[in-house]
Amino acid sequence: MDELDRAQAREEEMRADALKKRYPSLPYTGHCHWCGDITGGGRTFCGAECRDDWQREREAARRAGRA
Repeated sequence: MDELDRAQAREEEMRADALKKRYPSLPYTGHCHWCGDITGGGRTFCGAECRDDWQREREAARRAGRA
């Protein structure tokens, strides 16, 4: 592994850490965190639409200073 490979690996680690801070993991509750429908398999949302809606609302709250 040369210097460029190490730099790329470090950049990927930093990006993953930043995403974790921006979108911390939600606990599995058995229900969708957006609409409340029952989920299975350890999923926190029932589908991509609910996940995207939740993320948009969270971003809007953060921009408004409510998060």
